Amino acid sequence: MVRAHEHDATRQLGRPSGGRRPWWVAHPVVRRPVPGVDWESSGTRAVVRVTGELGASLESFLAGRPLAGCRELEIDLAGVPSMGSGGVSTLLAVRRWCLQRGIALRLREVQPSVWRVVELAGLGAAFDASAEPGPDPVQELALF
Repeated sequence: MVRAHEHDATRQLGRPSGGRRPWWVAHPVVRRPVPGVDWESSGTRAVVRVTGELGASLESFLAGRPLAGCRELEIDLAGVPSMGSGGVSTLLAVRRWCLQRGIALRLREVQPSVWRVVELAGLGAAFDASAEPGPDPVQELALF
């Protein structure tokens, strides 16, 4: 025997008891930025924009670029929402790579969450003083 509420499964899933929204509506999936590295060079200054996860792709990307005459390398981390130990390792490897070639390394547009990791690792002084974190990101307010 089929009960009345079993007939329409969408009604049963779409509207839980008490008039509350289902859990999958209240907690949407966070979409991460697509990983990528972009390059812009002008004279003695080069800017590398990183989006997504900071990893070994940055090291290999820089190794394949001609940097003849480059005296200053800026890494734009505006598209990097968070960083772990792999990102710290990558930043140290890029810093070592720049020191070997006599290139000044500077971080810019660093998210507060990323800069916190750099400071906790004790590397705040290892990077240029202009590596201050950018403005606080806008956070969405979730009401329950």
